[in-house]
Amino acid sequence: MLFSLSHGTRIVQDAAVPQPAALEADRAGGAAVLENPAAQLERLDVKPLSAVVDGATDLGPEAGSLRSMSTAPGAFRYLFRDAPGLPESPATLAALDQLADSMATEVTGPGDASLAPILTYFGQFIDHDITANTDREVATISEIAGDIAPMDRVQVEDKLDNLREGTLALDSLYGDSPGQGAFATKLAGLMRHPTFTDKMRLGVTADSGDGRPPLPADPAADLLRLGFLMDRGDITAAELNALPADLRANFVDADGPIRTRAIIGDGRNDENLLVAQLHVAFLRLHNRMVDLGNDFEEARRLTRFHYQWLVLNAFLPSICAGDVVDEVLATGAPLYAEFLADNPPADPAKMPMPLEFSVAGFRFGHSMVRGGYDHNRFFGRAVAGSGQIAPFASFVQLFQFTGSGKMPSPLTADPKTSLPGNWVIEWDRFVHAETPLRSARRIDTHLAPPLDDMINQPADPAVMKRLASRNLRRGYRLNIPSAQGVIEAINATGLYRPIPVLTPEQVSEGRDFLTAPGLDAATPVWFYVLREAEQVGGNHLGALGSHLVANTLIGLVVNDAGSYWNAKIGGHRWSPHLFQPSQPIDSLKAMLRFTGLLA
Repeated sequence: MLFSLSHGTRIVQDAAVPQPAALEADRAGGAAVLENPAAQLERLDVKPLSAVVDGATDLGPEAGSLRSMSTAPGAFRYLFRDAPGLPESPATLAALDQLADSMATEVTGPGDASLAPILTYFGQFIDHDITANTDREVATISEIAGDIAPMDRVQVEDKLDNLREGTLALDSLYGDSPGQGAFATKLAGLMRHPTFTDKMRLGVTADSGDGRPPLPADPAADLLRLGFLMDRGDITAAELNALPADLRANFVDADGPIRTRAIIGDGRNDENLLVAQLHVAFLRLHNRMVDLGNDFEEARRLTRFHYQWLVLNAFLPSICAGDVVDEVLATGAPLYAEFLADNPPADPAKMPMPLEFSVAGFRFGHSMVRGGYDHNRFFGRAVAGSGQIAPFASFVQLFQFTGSGKMPSPLTADPKTSLPGNWVIEWDRFVHAETPLRSARRIDTHLAPPLDDMINQPADPAVMKRLASRNLRRGYRLNIPSAQGVIEAINATGLYRPIPVLTPEQVSEGRDFLTAPGLDAATPVWFYVLREAEQVGGNHLGALGSHLVANTLIGLVVNDAGSYWNAKIGGHRWSPHLFQPSQPIDSLKAMLRFTGLLA
């Protein structure tokens, strides 16, 4: 379980101290990653469902979560640790800061994509499930303020740990990985419903005085929050005050217990209201699986399978170039398979994560964020019979109505600590790309203005409030290879059709300051991925971005022995169509309908 102290600055983890003897025994017994990922793409290592699964081996009750008991951290590794980086000089750093300034300027003309807004936050949800620590200030490694220089890559790999398991297994949802500290273990238990123990707990919205959207029909539309547990006596103020200082700061501030704090597997999923409401949707998905007669482990497995399937078959085809996704799926992501073979995990349950993906390639979603959304009938387009409060929900408000924002409404002051009913999302406004406020922004080299002055970030150092500057400086500090170096290395493998390279003129168009330090020919991956997408219209990633994202996400699923990819029923790979043929959960819309959140 991860507790977040301000996105981009610090994550706190409550973990038990591993015992060496037990650690070695667990590593010897774990088998969550395919032994030979480059060759064994069809191996079946786990019984995925109560139904008969062809060729599966029953690993026993302990295999339900397929997680090792080890507390060894996950690993960040370079896909191409010998690829050339950016030019190292004060001129490079100055140009990166100038580049960040130029990206913070709103694009002129149409900026709306043919992409639904839900994809922006599903991408964030995925990111929080598989990576943590590359956007944080890690002492001696990833500080980004002031005059910085690239770190030695060996030191980065040695000292920068992934605080997530690196698998699309929804640890961020369930938060119950073994080896946690006593308080995190207690919270993970409290996240389970006390009566219907196979279900996950949800929070109930507060009365806002002016109604709420019609869906869901029940009031379980918020996350579980600390105030509710304290009112029940499940957690006491004395218990919170006895926690170590860094852990206590997540739950107690100068005013006392932070009663709005969400009790979830990853605190970052309550940093803005949209990802928080998506987290609610996945909790409801688990509970619906229980309603169908499944116990906790079976419901978790079904939830994971649907999630993984949606990542590969709904998210990637929407975000990436279709020909790249098809090629990577057809070949089983051999780029990631070779990366995994070169970087076998110390803990077989924790997959290595490419730094080029985590630090750069997968941050394309920042350009899709809007400064405001048509959130619901109260904060968005009006609906007859409901009183519109504002024409849209602002970026600031979406951060206020979270645990850290403390939900500034008289009706949610103590003892009420839940989301006001009039802030429940109406998902029908987020699953289509209809109008400007109901579309994602184009994937391009500009960010919405609020991302240049992020309200939930500390003012010192000032760079933490400026997202473009943070991303560019972080990539430079962690010595991420240049985009051109990555393309050359991928092309040299011969695994795929050659990736075309943007010319220096295409990279630097409108930004001549990139030329003098050589950044037009040795370009930061994050900026290059956005520029490449901009070149093809901004409705999907270009070739390099598509390869980094598709190879990593598909590779994580293909090489996880417990994933849907490696489970077969009746001779067929598992799919939502085998689970529920008449109404398969084969899209994010279908998932929201299944959970009672979309008509």
